[in-house]
Amino acid sequence: MSSITTRQQPHMLGVLVLNHAMQPIWRHGAACDDDLCEAAVKALAAEAKYADTDQTLLEVSLPGGRQYLAAVVQDASSTLMLLRSADDADPLFSFIATVPFAAEIFRYIISNPYQAMTVADSKGKLRFISEVHERFLGLEPGSGAGRNPADIIPNSRLAEVVRSGKAEIAQLQTMHGVTRVVNRLPIHRHGKVIGAIGQVLFKEPEEVFRLHRTVAQQRAKNEPAAQATTGDLLPLIGRSAPMQRLRREIETVAHLDIPVLILGESGTGKELVAQAIHNKAHLEDDSPLISLNLAALPATLLEAELFGYEPGAFTGGSRKGQRGRIEQAEGGTLFLDEVGDIPLEMQVKLLRVLEDRQVQRLGGGTGQRVNFRLITATNRRMQQQIDAERFRLDLYYRISGVVLHIPALRHRREDIPELLNHFVLSFCRRNNMPAPSINNEVVRYLASQDWPGNVRQLRQRIEEALVFCDLRELHVSNFERYSDDDAARPFNSPPQNTQPKHEQDSLNPGSLKDLEYQAVLQAVAQCDGNKKRAAEQLGISRSHLYKILTR
Repeated sequence: MSSITTRQQPHMLGVLVLNHAMQPIWRHGAACDDDLCEAAVKALAAEAKYADTDQTLLEVSLPGGRQYLAAVVQDASSTLMLLRSADDADPLFSFIATVPFAAEIFRYIISNPYQAMTVADSKGKLRFISEVHERFLGLEPGSGAGRNPADIIPNSRLAEVVRSGKAEIAQLQTMHGVTRVVNRLPIHRHGKVIGAIGQVLFKEPEEVFRLHRTVAQQRAKNEPAAQATTGDLLPLIGRSAPMQRLRREIETVAHLDIPVLILGESGTGKELVAQAIHNKAHLEDDSPLISLNLAALPATLLEAELFGYEPGAFTGGSRKGQRGRIEQAEGGTLFLDEVGDIPLEMQVKLLRVLEDRQVQRLGGGTGQRVNFRLITATNRRMQQQIDAERFRLDLYYRISGVVLHIPALRHRREDIPELLNHFVLSFCRRNNMPAPSINNEVVRYLASQDWPGNVRQLRQRIEEALVFCDLRELHVSNFERYSDDDAARPFNSPPQNTQPKHEQDSLNPGSLKDLEYQAVLQAVAQCDGNKKRAAEQLGISRSHLYKILTR
């Protein structure tokens, strides 16, 4: 062949063919530039001297700073060099140039028996269907070209992806009674959508879910440590006006040396608020947050837990003695939950500690100086407790430097969608399972309920529904497994009108205690009588579970 002698403008593609003596025998495009041709030959000669790999991509430098890339193909008699300006180089050119078996890779991608490929053009018409997909769809080779994807692929959305330009990743698609995992990806050129690729994974979705569970398991291992260091208010889910006000109040009191009393109905998340205050106040240190539920233990054990005891203080105690929760909270935060239920004799001792800032262990002779931040919480109406002489007024003044009120769920129903998503993802991560999509009717259904048990009850209902969900979509039917009466009462509990009457002195309606009792019975039944697992499922202590059962 004769050489093309017309000099071309720089920054173009070029082809250069050399004989066995490294002399140009044919040039085209940018390779007609004598300077570029000479530089390419020199670069190839230098590479031949020092190359110890199969690399086939060379850098060619010209006077004046111009840079080219050269892809080289050689045999015994000649050398072919494909030249491209480095300014115009793209990943495809680099891939082809550096991988000697690039053609085999492209051929495998197109004919992969485990992942079918479908290509649509800018008008949404099919241009290509891989052979494995044609066989699955029962098509003759090439017969799908030019047709509308929806005409031959059930439930196809490839044309919609071309129109929207938005990718759809890991979607489930049912074709001829078989469900597969599908990716739909728009292809762009110069900022415009010029087509789309559909990828069908010819494996059961459960295999993909197993991979998802592995990733979720690893994420769950790392997540607690990450959350422990954030110190923010992430556990407080919701953007309603009451929750925004609560966040502002937490921000205000977190760094102040003042006791905080948290009031709210059962299940509203009083302990989460205490954690948020502590985390915000101790962003840069690891000061402890020590918690104790004052209603979960009898008075004798409560005193030992709270104040600690010396060796031999009482029968059954540790021979080495024990530090109480107040001592353990040194330099940090002491959170006392259900403070409205503390016995009167314990109120006197707690008041003395708060006034003197000294704690004396059981069996000990001298007090020990303590420094801690006190946060308390209760679902009781404290004024009623004080009027009934069940709570000391002087102790109330000591613990209520600032009072925070947590809104009931019925007063912030607009937070239910966010709570729903949070509990679904949390449950699925914890159990290493894929998170299902959520039917639009679920939010409307949940927002219509009364939720006397507040966020705790909502979480329990969502997690129970997920247990019986098909892992693809969460439906209202997953929440309505029983009639209203059956859902509120387990099979082995007596009717509500035979339950004993209780005092109406808490923030909750009286029926809430009945619901708590029924929820405990149902949890125990679901756990085959294992009360420890039932308590863990309900998120309460085992001693508190026993207390509910013996009311």
